Amino acid sequence: MDYTEIKEAIEAMANENYEDFVKGLISFEKGINDMDALDSIYQSYMDNDTQGLLNDEFDYVIDNLKEQGLIQEDAGVEEERDDLINIVGNIAQDIESIELKNNQGESFKVVNFTAVSNNEQGDKVFHNCSAYEDKAKIPETFNKGDFVKLFGQVRKNIDENRKEHINVRILDSKLLKARSRGKGQEEKKESILGAIKKHKKDSTELQKYAKQAKDLLNEPHTGEER
Repeated sequence: MDYTEIKEAIEAMANENYEDFVKGLISFEKGINDMDALDSIYQSYMDNDTQGLLNDEFDYVIDNLKEQGLIQEDAGVEEERDDLINIVGNIAQDIESIELKNNQGESFKVVNFTAVSNNEQGDKVFHNCSAYEDKAKIPETFNKGDFVKLFGQVRKNIDENRKEHINVRILDSKLLKARSRGKGQEEKKESILGAIKKHKKDSTELQKYAKQAKDLLNEPHTGEER
């Protein structure tokens, strides 16, 4: 099947039974097979007018259901997790921390950042990362240049222009080494400059007193001789 045939088939399925179409798409894309969970996710999707199909909001809803024990994984089925990744590298830019709201109006935190590591050939590889809620507590303390270790799930999305976007959903993170902060370096620089200025001032005053003493010694004696 080519692109046109696939698109027409998708449109036909959506028109015939939209609810099951959405559930089937979520199940295929997100690996959710529990029907009760799919009912909850579908209802969440329908209640949120601004939520598009398969955006990050689904991941947040799915994680909440898993934490509550409401998603039951199929027994005897072991999923191949070739989408998991370990990253050891540096934070490439400043951290972006934002507050979003789910369809119940509850706020949740998202921390976005970019990490850079080296591949086996020594080339730099940039990773766009996102951490949610509790997983964001450590990443939100990261600073540009910090050396970190990350573990997450690779997620791929294709936009309307058929361009692929890759994001790593952070599951665990650790700061290995913090980069020296510029503020501390500036304070050190200022303290050194302060010491130099003080030394110059003391030297100038000493030279001034020495000159005054020399002038006094060179003044002619005007007192009466006995």
